[in-house]
Amino acid sequence: MHRSRVAILAGMGLAAIALAGCGNTDSSTVAEPMNIGSMDSGVTTSESVSSGSFDQKAADQYLTRNSSISLQGSNVSEMTNTVLSITTEFAGALSQQDIRNEGELSYSTLTVRIPDAELEPYLDQLATVGEVTFLSTSTTDVTTTVIDLDSRIDTLNTSIATLTTLQADATSVADLVAVESELTARTAERDSLVAQREFLQDQVDLSTVYISIAADPATTTDSPNFVQGIVDGWNALINTFAAIITFAGFMVPFIGALIVIVVVFALIRTVLKRVRSS
Repeated sequence: MHRSRVAILAGMGLAAIALAGCGNTDSSTVAEPMNIGSMDSGVTTSESVSSGSFDQKAADQYLTRNSSISLQGSNVSEMTNTVLSITTEFAGALSQQDIRNEGELSYSTLTVRIPDAELEPYLDQLATVGEVTFLSTSTTDVTTTVIDLDSRIDTLNTSIATLTTLQADATSVADLVAVESELTARTAERDSLVAQREFLQDQVDLSTVYISIAADPATTTDSPNFVQGIVDGWNALINTFAAIITFAGFMVPFIGALIVIVVVFALIRTVLKRVRSS
């Protein structure tokens, strides 16, 4: 029993040394990203991971690209529908859309994901929808990150296969618990790295395009209308007369009061003259 436990722990130590050795491999030995295939047959189904195969870009480069484009035209609603149709033609997907209404549709923003190989033709097609007022594309090289993830995943797969073999050879509960603890921790770490790798591959395969569509300022100005000018002038004249009449009515009480005051003052003055003459 004791010898068996010693053998298992020794095997775990060798696995740890192998893990450390692979993690310190010089970058020149991993010039190409490692393929994340299925694990050795010794790994049970519960520990297997279906990571799939990751496509590799030309010259062993993994690039993520994001673009922003601003369009301007006379009809924002029609332009938005045209952009959606073009996105569908290029096998793209709409991930976000925002529409602002100010009386009529005047502003629209969209976020779409387009296959990276179709990015340039897609932007060229968008440029035909309206006037391009802004265009920008940023590129990020994530090759080093991809190589690191592939190497770490491959190393963990090897370690998991070794621990699975030790698990099958365990002859005591204590040995089995120790191996299962290591196996669970490394499997969780491997699954987390695989999720990061898949997300990064998605960013490489699909470029993100941010699109803003605005109404042409020239289309928002009022066009000349002679008949409407006559109507507006007539209404202004009527309103002027109405204002004069209203003001006259407002002044009537004040004029009446002023007349009364003048009459009273004249009577008093007449009376005073008669008193003085007598």
